[in-house]
Amino acid sequence: MAEKKKSIFEKAVDALTGRSDKAEAEAKAAAELESRRKAAEAAQERLRVKAEEEKKAAEEKVAAEKLAREKQMAEESKKRAEAMMAEAATLAEAAKSKFIAEYTVQPDDTLSHVALKYYKHATRDYWMLIYEANKDVIGDNPNIIRPGMELQIPELPENLKD
Repeated sequence: MAEKKKSIFEKAVDALTGRSDKAEAEAKAAAELESRRKAAEAAQERLRVKAEEEKKAAEEKVAAEKLAREKQMAEESKKRAEAMMAEAATLAEAAKSKFIAEYTVQPDDTLSHVALKYYKHATRDYWMLIYEANKDVIGDNPNIIRPGMELQIPELPENLKD
């Protein structure tokens, strides 16, 4: 059979039909592309949110660890302070028992005179021992003692004994 010749009108219809199919295919492809772009953006947004959540969780973990370390340090510091207080109390009790006499300062007395009376030596090491034991009574200047002050005379340490 011989092929039928197409008229110009039929050729025009074929051409127009092909164009509309092409436009339809292009529109479909554009819609598919837009759909994929939106899906990619949504996936990217989910990843961003997940990364922010992980970052926040990591920051919270670091903060919790820091808080735990600070709490532990505070507890250790408290224990050290309690130990130091106990040691100070023990030393204070021991220091009280190491006084050999109590002396009331007379007019014209100096720490050297007091050291000479109790230790048989008036040098700096001896009178400084009395001063250090009575610093809260005497004050910051060992050269100023007043009549009527009550001084505790400490026992001589081994290094100052003859």
